[in-house]
Amino acid sequence: MRRTIFILIVVLMGLPSLARGEQPINVLQKSVNETIRLLKDPQYQGDDPKTVQQQKLDEVARRIFDFAEFSMRVLGSNWNRFSMQERNTFTDVFSRFLSKYYIGELQKKYTDEKVIFLNQELLADSKALVKVKVLWKDMEIPVDIRMRKRSGRWKAYNVSIYGVSAVQNYRVQLWALSLNNSPDQIIELIKSRMEEEGKGEGIYNKP
Repeated sequence: MRRTIFILIVVLMGLPSLARGEQPINVLQKSVNETIRLLKDPQYQGDDPKTVQQQKLDEVARRIFDFAEFSMRVLGSNWNRFSMQERNTFTDVFSRFLSKYYIGELQKKYTDEKVIFLNQELLADSKALVKVKVLWKDMEIPVDIRMRKRSGRWKAYNVSIYGVSAVQNYRVQLWALSLNNSPDQIIELIKSRMEEEGKGEGIYNKP
């Protein structure tokens, strides 16, 4: 799953257009271009500049990815166990966990992978499915990105790679955690995972 999340970030992160009439596939194309520009920019070489680069990539991720929608879908039926305050806290902590680890992985491992945009399917006025493939070494990896439109802006909320959904992957992990933990305890567990060295594939299973 670590490689698939890395590919997810390559595809998703970037600066979305604010134009109301723009198609979701075009938003993603601009996103990839902006992400690659940041990753290749020579001013971010070295340890200190890498921190600045990570901050910029984090800002970009929060503009293109709907962490609130993703968090709600990840919790699934457990969403109802969380109070409004706990939901907000979970979304904040979970998004920081994802950003802190996976953007770091992207900075270390990106090696000029190519993204080819295939097509889009408008599922409703505010929902779309964009299909792409990532050229990873000698492989062509199919990626499906589900997007929704809010306040005139398209954002992604789920990604499937080889048919494996990011939402489903984390939902299984959160379901396992919920068996023996309260919402507050789940939030604290995610916080502790952010503090660990050498984080693995998720918040439940360590590497």
